[in-house]
Amino acid sequence: MFLEALIFGIIVGYIRRGKISRLAYVNFTFKPLIYISALFYLGIIIINLGLYDYESFLYSTFLIGSMILTGLFLIANLGIKYMFIPLIGLGLNLLSFFANKFKFPLSPQAAGLIYGQEAVDLLNKGKLLFFTSSETASLSYLGNIIPIGNWFVVSIGDIIAALGVILVVQCIMADKFIQTRGKITFSKDIFR
Repeated sequence: MFLEALIFGIIVGYIRRGKISRLAYVNFTFKPLIYISALFYLGIIIINLGLYDYESFLYSTFLIGSMILTGLFLIANLGIKYMFIPLIGLGLNLLSFFANKFKFPLSPQAAGLIYGQEAVDLLNKGKLLFFTSSETASLSYLGNIIPIGNWFVVSIGDIIAALGVILVVQCIMADKFIQTRGKITFSKDIFR
């Protein structure tokens, strides 16, 4: 979802007569946090592919670590216009995740649509490892997973964070005050 938001933000930035090169000249603080967060997320993808044991504590550790490091990166860069919006989306997801004992709320209808009837039965019995039924979950409206098609699921926090990414990217691209190194010039009066 965030890759699509990044691409859509670039398209909107181009429509607003922005330049993609301006993204390279923004000084993000604490860049290593987002890189480490991306590595944690890559670990989550590997675990989801079945290349590692689901019963391991690593999945929850990688997920929480990824969210916390991303949140710290967003907090460190709140000076960038609209950066608070992805932080709000991430905060909603974290709040729902922590309120439900490290599980995401999932409605039985969405489970049936995405994973099939067997997943609905497991969800109702509380046997799914990473999900809890939205009917019994705390703050389920914040993190309730919404199916889009058969493979794509998002929560309200994800939607808000993606809209924030779109706004941040297009705003940076359209900002005419971000100068490239080649356009920095000296005043003629400085050498007199």
